[in-house]
Amino acid sequence: MNDLSWCVEYLAKQNGEDLRALSSSKEVFRALQNVTMPVSLGEEFYARQDNVLKEILASKKVVSAEEISPIEGKMCLYKGDITLLAVDAIVNACNRRLLGCFAPGCHCVDNAIHSFAGLQVRRDLMRVMEAQGHSEPNGKCKVTKGYNLPAKYIFHTVGPIYSGSEKDAEDLKSCYESCLRKANEMGLRSLAFCCLSTGVFGYPNEEAAAIAAQTTRAFLSKENQSLEKVVFCVFSERDFRAYQALLR
Repeated sequence: MNDLSWCVEYLAKQNGEDLRALSSSKEVFRALQNVTMPVSLGEEFYARQDNVLKEILASKKVVSAEEISPIEGKMCLYKGDITLLAVDAIVNACNRRLLGCFAPGCHCVDNAIHSFAGLQVRRDLMRVMEAQGHSEPNGKCKVTKGYNLPAKYIFHTVGPIYSGSEKDAEDLKSCYESCLRKANEMGLRSLAFCCLSTGVFGYPNEEAAAIAAQTTRAFLSKENQSLEKVVFCVFSERDFRAYQALLR
């Protein structure tokens, strides 16, 4: 039995679920990852899972920070898949539970990052949340390894669910500031943001992009910064145009 089939069987037994009606083994594997709480996964599972995820990554085109040219100062714009960026850290848009998306096969960025990084990320965050003892507030930053991603680290931050209040803007600004500050504290050279709080959280794309650009610009204007590149990684054409208009 190959590693993919072994992992599917293992996770199906772990969860008492059979999702094999999905169209491919890789889709089943991802769906089972999404519903798994990693409370008792053995080391053999992680080793075989890593083999599967490394094989999936090898079939894709990884983009390094060096391949992305700045538009304004140290700020860059890239349209594509954040899980394929070989940067020091990528930023994940989380919910307050901080354990990733549990909807099988969902295409949100939270789901994708957890799926292609591996269940070690949920395991590590589960420990963080157990120690913390409460839901994650907006605007903070928690760090895990990138595991099977090209990125070395994942920064996990919870953005506001849009209501139109001033507090929303303050919280979203705090997300960017917390991640930029953490990257600098860690001495990282490259950091990639997804479009925080847009999508299902409802923040208007153009307003969210303006906060991202303004906050990052102000932070990078300070002295003694380790960061050499900050990438705004977008997926939609609307977000791409919004950042194009903002970056000088």
